[in-house]
Amino acid sequence: MRIRTIIRLIPFAALLHSISAAEAARDLTLRQAIALTLKQNPELAAFSWDLRSADARLLQARLWPNPELGTQTEDIGGTKQASGFSRSQTTVQLSQVIELGGKRNARVREAAYGRELANLDYESKRLDVLKKTTQAFVDVLVGQERLRLRQENLDLVSGLLPDIKRRIEAGKASAIEQTRVDVEVASARIELEQANRTLLAGRQRLSAQWGSTKPDFGRAVGDLDTIQSPSNLTALSFNLSLNPELTRWEPEKQKREATLRLQQADAVPNLTLSAGPRYIVERREWTQVVGFSLPLPLWNRNQGAILEAQNQLAKLEDEKRSMVSRLSTELNDAYQTVARTTDEIRVLKDSVLPGAEKSVTTMQEGYQAGRFSYLDITDARRTLNTARVQYLQALSEYHKAVAEIEALANRPFNGATDFSK
Repeated sequence: MRIRTIIRLIPFAALLHSISAAEAARDLTLRQAIALTLKQNPELAAFSWDLRSADARLLQARLWPNPELGTQTEDIGGTKQASGFSRSQTTVQLSQVIELGGKRNARVREAAYGRELANLDYESKRLDVLKKTTQAFVDVLVGQERLRLRQENLDLVSGLLPDIKRRIEAGKASAIEQTRVDVEVASARIELEQANRTLLAGRQRLSAQWGSTKPDFGRAVGDLDTIQSPSNLTALSFNLSLNPELTRWEPEKQKREATLRLQQADAVPNLTLSAGPRYIVERREWTQVVGFSLPLPLWNRNQGAILEAQNQLAKLEDEKRSMVSRLSTELNDAYQTVARTTDEIRVLKDSVLPGAEKSVTTMQEGYQAGRFSYLDITDARRTLNTARVQYLQALSEYHKAVAEIEALANRPFNGATDFSK
């Protein structure tokens, strides 16, 4: 039994080609599905705004504080000798905050590392989206094959009805066999409808990966039967360090250190310089005024924010170990699934399926010759259907686990890229 699928993460540069709606309405390969996903996936589109926001934060961090322009009028009022503004003094003052303690540099470093983390978060999301697209593609192909098998089973059972009727009329079979066949036909129709509904749901999930509200492609095509022995787990574990969720920890550490330095710098008060002309109405002359102000850090020295930043930096190693443990466990689980299903697929393909298919053929020939009953054919056919479903399930688990490994290790599994036919 050959089942077609593709199940490798294609190199990104090779996928960024345009796919028209007419092309997508025809047969769909994994390469095309991934290209559509990279181009139109809503989650990736939303993440692109995070990158723009990170750029904006970096832009804002580089800006200097604005100067302030103010005016002040003194000695307004009336006396016996003068009234109104006749003795007033008006000062026009320009003030500028001078940031002390390295605030600006710390702020810029924090924003720069924040932008780097935004890039890595985008890479993590892209790998996750491509993995889900691949797994959804596998579900569609498995669903297509399951639907074909269910239809084949219904045709086989229905095809026995005329022969059963002839045997009953000839007195070679009892009427109970007619009832058994009717029940089998009804069950086969139910299974066919279930397979059809499952396939429709899988097609919807796949098309949702590129933001489509309904399936906009014909059939998914590829080669599910293509499998490979799993790579060495040690080598895959080494490649786990390439995962963006792990490479992000160094810039995350740098960002938290920059945040701590910024909070420490905020404990240093800023100096405000001011200068401007003053006009004295009574003497009708201009004078110059200069001054400065400096807050006194008596009670608020930003202690709470500094302590929070220190705690966030201290917990980073624990978070990193937790992430490494989680990803290593996921990699090991996926690897064991690949190893298990590889053996299962080969045994089913080389021994179980050929034997079950031969048994059904033998039973059908013997039934026509009168050597076997309908019950014997039913048992043989159920054994074959069970083996086929088990084979499909093993293939599905294998390819989904391979997609998981590719995403975790951030590389094509076993060096493979595309198995389209």
